[in-house]
Amino acid sequence: MFIEIADLKPEPLHVHHVYRTGEIPFKRVDAGLDAPVSVDFVLTHTDKNLRVGGTVETSLRFKCSRCTKEFSRLFSANYDLFYAPQPQWSSGDDEIALKYEDMEVAFYDGVLFDVDLMVLEQIELAMPMRFICGEECKGLCYICGADLNTSACSCEREQSDSRLAALLEFRNTKGEK
Repeated sequence: MFIEIADLKPEPLHVHHVYRTGEIPFKRVDAGLDAPVSVDFVLTHTDKNLRVGGTVETSLRFKCSRCTKEFSRLFSANYDLFYAPQPQWSSGDDEIALKYEDMEVAFYDGVLFDVDLMVLEQIELAMPMRFICGEECKGLCYICGADLNTSACSCEREQSDSRLAALLEFRNTKGEK
């Protein structure tokens, strides 16, 4: 979905849109969209500078980082963004110094605003780095691979790493004194 900047009126533009499942190009190996994506936002503008604030909601399907089981979780993200037209650079060899304030500005082509891209960015930025089905998840045994949530395994956990033997010996000698 695109918004043509020349067609914007002076008053704020209120947008509510629901992307059907598969309509938005969300491509991740470790996650997927489990439900339609609902987006609500208000777009205000001064000339070609845009301010966009709103929410995006959906349900995401993940694979747990601890036990590798798939699960779904409701997802919601709030955002308040500022967009400016892409500046015209003089040549590709010039270095451009960014100020701290410039880090809060996103750019668009100045003619069309891509809502799909904004929604995808907000989902990606608000997703956790690791997906865990629950805080109580015990994960998999690092020796045999058994799911520790369903049953205990008989592996001996107290295996020492030979690379750390010198530190263990140092700790034991310090503890005796």
